Amino acid sequence: MKVKITVYIHHAQYAFEETGEFQVFCVRLDDTDYRTYVGQQEIEIEVPDNYDPTAQKLAALQKEKEKAQEEFSKKVASINERISKLQAIEYTA
Repeated sequence: MKVKITVYIHHAQYAFEETGEFQVFCVRLDDTDYRTYVGQQEIEIEVPDNYDPTAQKLAALQKEKEKAQEEFSKKVASINERISKLQAIEYTA
């Protein structure tokens, strides 16, 4: 299946580069000291007729879930360590 989209062409040249490069975005970006807008163009791209993003979305969510679980585990371990240190302090009244 062919899909028509509008792309926005910019030219970017960073201070550390001798020459710049053309870049294509799906939005028009503001001009900056290193990037300028060149123009827009409608292009036609070929995509699979039966494209279904479900598997990719599920994989991304699974990865996000694993990251959240890892961050949670680290936070709980940190809290447990702080609790242990407080419990180890000898209390004298």
